[in-house]
Amino acid sequence: MLIEAVTDRLSNVDGRFGIDYIDLRNGKELFFGNTHIFPGSGAIMIMPLVECFRAMDAGEINEKAVFPLKKAAFPKETDESYGVLRYMHEGIRITLSDLYNLVATVSDNMAFNMMVDILGIDRINLTFKSMGYGDMKLNRKINDYALMKKGVQNYISVKDMAAIFLRMYKGQLISEQVSDRLISLLKQHQRTNAIPYVFEENTSIAHITGYDEDIIIDGGIVFTEEPFILVMAAQDMDARKAQMIMRDITQICKIAEGI
Repeated sequence: MLIEAVTDRLSNVDGRFGIDYIDLRNGKELFFGNTHIFPGSGAIMIMPLVECFRAMDAGEINEKAVFPLKKAAFPKETDESYGVLRYMHEGIRITLSDLYNLVATVSDNMAFNMMVDILGIDRINLTFKSMGYGDMKLNRKINDYALMKKGVQNYISVKDMAAIFLRMYKGQLISEQVSDRLISLLKQHQRTNAIPYVFEENTSIAHITGYDEDIIIDGGIVFTEEPFILVMAAQDMDARKAQMIMRDITQICKIAEGI
């Protein structure tokens, strides 16, 4: 029923769409759509989050480490920048835990860029490559307009993200403690336009999103009596239509799980 319902819902969809679904009761995985690699948008923030917790677990960095908010970190007043740090004052002292909490909960662009500077792009990519997720690539910070003009883009893989959440669910992403901490953190993510939209407010969903003019991404673990993983991405189509399709797909998965 799930295969038929999702396939039917996507039958007349224009643009690029990718869906990866994993039934956590039996491990059955299904992929739908016409591609699985997309520009990263805000969902690329999963990469420094994972690397940050890996580095903390290895004793390479302390979550209590303090970093001053420097003038160079602020975007121009005319530049769009999602999050809250841009409204703070220069010189405020921020801990690493402040940064990863802002990244995970409100997709703060400045906090993300600071984490990338602290952790290093090469180190972040190496960690993901070593785990087998080579299609996940961080190539620039958010709103790096010089690189954006050159066509430099970040990339996520719907399939890789589903695999990452599966390892997280099993307690196998870096370590059981790291997996548990990341799940607890991502349950606090505040954007609820797609996957969480069809559930009661008290349903626990550990997820991360990405929203730009031409792309929407939402993916994570839905913790119900019949838990499942769902990662979706849409590009080159009307954003409102894409969001509606994602809600419909989530509802189909919810019904399939008997929730």
